[in-house]
Amino acid sequence: MADAADPHVVLVGLSGTGKTSIGRLTAQRLDMPFVDTDEAIQARKGRTVREVFAADGETRFREVEADVIAGALDAVEPTVIAAGGGAVVTAATRRRLRGPTTFCVWLTAEPAFLASRAAGKAHRPLLDDDPLGTLTRLAAERQPWFEEVADAVVTVQGPLSNEPKPQAKARLADLITDMVRLRRRQRTLDHLVLVGPMGAGKSTVGKIVAERLRRPYIDSDDEVERRTRRTARQIAEGDGLPALHRLELSVLRDALTREDACVIGSAASVVDESIGRLALMMCRRVAWLHADAEHLAKRGVEGGSAHRPVVDPSLLATREPLYRSVATAVVDVDDLAPEVVADKVLDP
Repeated sequence: MADAADPHVVLVGLSGTGKTSIGRLTAQRLDMPFVDTDEAIQARKGRTVREVFAADGETRFREVEADVIAGALDAVEPTVIAAGGGAVVTAATRRRLRGPTTFCVWLTAEPAFLASRAAGKAHRPLLDDDPLGTLTRLAAERQPWFEEVADAVVTVQGPLSNEPKPQAKARLADLITDMVRLRRRQRTLDHLVLVGPMGAGKSTVGKIVAERLRRPYIDSDDEVERRTRRTARQIAEGDGLPALHRLELSVLRDALTREDACVIGSAASVVDESIGRLALMMCRRVAWLHADAEHLAKRGVEGGSAHRPVVDPSLLATREPLYRSVATAVVDVDDLAPEVVADKVLDP
């Protein structure tokens, strides 16, 4: 039965993002039923999507679409659902997609890329006259609705542009499958993870907390250097920040697989990607060490250090809502001594 621990999986996004093909592959990997809402509408009405649009109008089509999605979400067995590009237009559908028994993945790409994929498709009547212009308008109109319902975001443009289509879609389905499995394990692990910006004191506080709990301590920077024999700064300067961030996420994922409960000082970047946030949310305790820009400036964080890369100041504000979304506790660091911050982290 679909519930918070084993939810329905719904793929949303504009036309051309590959929801149907990627969704079908994801369902196969998860051994779950698959529903494509356009195909379900066609089966129910005995007409194509284009014919329903032409005969009944978009308003009536959206009503039928909402009813089809509601029916799929009412199913007892957890299901992978590829929703139509305009499904999020309907307020009732958005409410259902935000529900606790639904894991909603938003597939994204630039309108120009989607126009090249979607133009001329028989089941996409809204794109007949001006695919690029229409998709650009729809992207702007629907973005707030996609953001409202999305539990995770997957960018499809890179893989679909740079790899053969079958391999790209398989890799994207693997990524979504991994996300679903992480989501199923939400708040089940006993690790305690410290998140927050570079300079918030995660390493110092983490070691104190680990000692008090008599647990192993894993520090992201130390583990990165142990694996590569290079500092985080050297990797960023030599291979680029994306490469460093992939490694930092790998360090976190590996730490979470440990059977013994430990304390983990995570890299600041792990919240940037949906899969990193989902990994963090497997843990019962995630403490966000919150430090304001003034406090971090005092510590010279923006200029980096001998082993840490230079930080773009805009990231501090961008990441704050992401830290908040994964945290089970928020600890304001201010100018407190590390021992006091550790007290607050351990305060139930």
